[in-house]
Amino acid sequence: MIKIGLATWTDHPALANGKKKLTLPEYATHFPIVEVDSSFYSVPKAAWIEKWINEVPEKFQFIVKANYAMTKTPMTRFGKMTDEIRSQRFSDFIKVIQPMAAAGKLASILFQFPPSFKCNNDSIQYIRQVRQVMEDLPISVEFRNDSWFAGEEVTKDTSAFLRSLKMTQVVVDEPHAASNGVPLVPVVTTPEFAFIRLHGRNEAAWAKGTMGRYRYDYNQTELEEIAKVATDLAKDAKEVAVIFNNNAGHNAAPNALTLKQILNQNDADLASMQLDLF
Repeated sequence: MIKIGLATWTDHPALANGKKKLTLPEYATHFPIVEVDSSFYSVPKAAWIEKWINEVPEKFQFIVKANYAMTKTPMTRFGKMTDEIRSQRFSDFIKVIQPMAAAGKLASILFQFPPSFKCNNDSIQYIRQVRQVMEDLPISVEFRNDSWFAGEEVTKDTSAFLRSLKMTQVVVDEPHAASNGVPLVPVVTTPEFAFIRLHGRNEAAWAKGTMGRYRYDYNQTELEEIAKVATDLAKDAKEVAVIFNNNAGHNAAPNALTLKQILNQNDADLASMQLDLF
């Protein structure tokens, strides 16, 4: 099964019918899965998680981004990071996310590692520690340093390593020829779940590292290519999530709707998912 969704549910004018912001229940009438990005900056409150669970249909799922402290992302504006703070952040995150997992609504926890997170022994050991601390919670890993894909053998080793830890390797679509870019590697490392994350192909802006790097409008041919990648992954994975993160110019929702058409997905299933909400 291929599930198409967006990064965050609020800022999508194409779906909002003139409203300033979209609500989660409104979003859920269009897509069966969403990526929660706010958790990267602060751990969600337990009350928020409970509210989200109650606002969506039974089969709706969330991909929740791991907090920046958990991915060793430098964020100096939030103060100095220590091992004690990082450990507490893991504990807080796990505590609030457990109810979502228990409700069957957690598709995966996304560990988006920063460009500074290179392929070396320290990083490998850290990822092993992540699995140990997170126990059996579903984890997806996105690398932003191309040292994890430095040649065919290293690329295979990266996938094999994540497979051994039962972690999903995120299939990333971004300008891999630019600074901090990684190649698209269509691989399934967990049979239950595969994950395609689409950042756009704005090479000039990507190299600058500004928010404009997510300003990109996929054309029909590119979306057809993505549809093929998703279809191929679905042969080896029970579920494939395709998340559009190219929303700096509000292109994510229109692109996602077009991909649904290419894959001949209609809203019949979503409509049936809504019955228990009304």
